[in-house]
Amino acid sequence: MSPKTQTLYSKNVAIEFYQDRYTHGYMDEWPAEKKQRVFEVIRNLPLPECGDALDFGCGNGVFTDVIRQALPTGWKISGSDISEVAVTNARKRYPECNFFSADDKEFVNKKFDLVFTHHVLEHVFNLQEVFAEIVDRLKKNAAMLHILPCGNPGSLEHQICLLRKDGINPDQENRFFFEDEGHVRRLTTDQMVNICSKYGFSLTEEFYSGQYFGAFNWVTQTGLEFVKTFTDPSNAVNELAANKIRNLRKKMIALWFLRFPACCLENKFRKTNKTIRDYILMFIGLPIYILTKPADFFLKKKALQEWNCRKTNRNGSEMYLFFHR
Repeated sequence: MSPKTQTLYSKNVAIEFYQDRYTHGYMDEWPAEKKQRVFEVIRNLPLPECGDALDFGCGNGVFTDVIRQALPTGWKISGSDISEVAVTNARKRYPECNFFSADDKEFVNKKFDLVFTHHVLEHVFNLQEVFAEIVDRLKKNAAMLHILPCGNPGSLEHQICLLRKDGINPDQENRFFFEDEGHVRRLTTDQMVNICSKYGFSLTEEFYSGQYFGAFNWVTQTGLEFVKTFTDPSNAVNELAANKIRNLRKKMIALWFLRFPACCLENKFRKTNKTIRDYILMFIGLPIYILTKPADFFLKKKALQEWNCRKTNRNGSEMYLFFHR
């Protein structure tokens, strides 16, 4: 675990950490297929035609805008974050939504019908304290949709963790060994249900992505160094486990090479503030993009098919949990 991670259980350190991250383009954009998946989940939730929704921990506002597009026009959409930099970025990019800082006194008494979090709860310094803050912002008959990494048994990530001596750290709230340094825990469905039930919320909808092909998709899309970290056999529990990890490494590195140019250029295409260098790289890389896109397309297609067929299976990389009170 990164030494930085150990300090993120302090609120002030966490604020400073994310201020710096958002200053340097952290989570500036997300893949189109991910935004579409979130859009579809929200669009199909049993929600009224109007209300107030809050994207808690909105970052740069990418998913705040997805919420706006997915919900009926009668909804008012807001986003909040502990990072002033993130809130400023979000206001510039998505003027159709309302954004405010987490400690903004103007909104301290504002109550919402729906709170949404996207990859927030694995980052927060104190889960119980933050959950109490979330619930305090909700009306009596409100709902919550939480999207976060999945700690349930059976996922590809969980299986890899079991092959390692340091795979899951119980002293760090079951954090997986390969986590981003900003992640301070890995939660399961049952843990989320237990937390939410204390505030009178029941789990009414649950979906999971990345049982196999989806996991391959996000791991090989992240970068070669991460693939190597994820498939590092050096700390395996035994030689049999090490061989399993090595075999997975061969597949993932091969797949990374096959799709890297396509992924890299698509990141450039999605980039909001492109530089001259970005345009030059896109122009030069276009022929390679055409050659490597089929492998990228194939994996994304398989991941989408997996989502459509297996999204109720709890052994995914990521979970979408909808609670109602």
